[in-house]
Amino acid sequence: MGEQRSTPTTANDDPRARQPGLPRYLAAMGPGFLFAGAAIGTSHVVQATRAGADYGTGLLVFILLAILIKYPCFYFGPLYASKTGNSLVEGYRQSFGKSVVALFGLIQIPVFAIIVAAIAITTAGVGGNLLGIPLSGPTLATVLIVACCVIIYAGGYAIVDAVNKLFIAILSVTTIIATALALPNVDWSFYPSTAVSPLVSYTTFVTLVAVLGFMPSGLSLSIVNSLWSLARNDANGTRADSRQEKADFDIGYIGSALIAACFVIMGAGVMHSQNINLATGSVGFANQVVDLYVATLGPWSGFVVGISIFTVLLTTLLTVLDGFPRVVVAVFESLGHDSAAQPPEQARVGQRQGTLYLAMAGLSVLAVLILYFLMSNFWLFINFAMITSAVISPLLAALNHFTMNGPSVAPAGRPAAWLNAWSALAIATLAVLSLCYLYVRFLS
Repeated sequence: MGEQRSTPTTANDDPRARQPGLPRYLAAMGPGFLFAGAAIGTSHVVQATRAGADYGTGLLVFILLAILIKYPCFYFGPLYASKTGNSLVEGYRQSFGKSVVALFGLIQIPVFAIIVAAIAITTAGVGGNLLGIPLSGPTLATVLIVACCVIIYAGGYAIVDAVNKLFIAILSVTTIIATALALPNVDWSFYPSTAVSPLVSYTTFVTLVAVLGFMPSGLSLSIVNSLWSLARNDANGTRADSRQEKADFDIGYIGSALIAACFVIMGAGVMHSQNINLATGSVGFANQVVDLYVATLGPWSGFVVGISIFTVLLTTLLTVLDGFPRVVVAVFESLGHDSAAQPPEQARVGQRQGTLYLAMAGLSVLAVLILYFLMSNFWLFINFAMITSAVISPLLAALNHFTMNGPSVAPAGRPAAWLNAWSALAIATLAVLSLCYLYVRFLS
């Protein structure tokens, strides 16, 4: 079971890396699609759609601008992997020491379990409503978690990559169709007069902070992406060069931005200005979107939208259940060897399979326990995860920046001055968003 071990060579050493351009780039495709699969989740289905429902297309430009500004923060994950053959976790150790890695793991591992539980229960709610499955939310969520774990265990990175690409294709087609159906009803004013609040207002400010802070995803996904790059290299037996990494990442990143725009348009076209009370919970809101499509355009449109939303969420669940355990293992392996030494090859390229599956099982069990025994305080956990993500985002952005420019990267492999300036702008933006988020949550 699992992935076969191989030792990745550098792009210059492997004859496959000297193949004509298209085959090389196709072989490198994968981590960027996994990034898109993980990023396109509740932030898109709920936050982007709700932004369209409340503000029409008024927040669309701000959402796309935020995704653009954050580009270097996420891109440094696969870029670091291509330049060093290590993950960002190992880069943190070499640049800042084990204490930073340990603190990162202490903060992120509980958040990972909460995120898995939140995605699973939302996916279960939407899927149960769409398919009429007579199971309770926690039970169906557990079934989905187990099913995803079985898929990952059956084939490792290769099968996750293949299934994710299939899901991405389905969600892309259905989302584009659903968006096209909504287009005739969209008010394309820059900031519609029917928005729930003026552009310069406290309410709009709070909404912008909440939406922009988590678009296209939490910044820990940059670390997961570096590990997926190593897993892809291990599967292919060669390390992708920085051009291949960039092409792969750009496809996934641009795709996540376009899908975010689609969900804003869906909310603007079908829900905006209908004078309805929007559901507060993620599951209720997602099902409300489907019901409004049915009421507006007929049952067939509701099925298309339902498949789109369900596939988005299921893809996210599968990818985080593969990616988050990789981070957990990377943290422990980075802490487990001599601080002065380079990591062993297994730690660099990803991780012993037995340990990886043990981490996946542990996170899954924690998520299931949250679903069954802590649902009465579920929103407390969700708020904890959101606050934690908001607080550490600028810190992770800074860690990525200084790691990419640190001693573990040869001077010739470090980012150009313009990319570093872009990264500095992203760090400042994330810091402002985080401070604003904390202000509106606790002091306003």
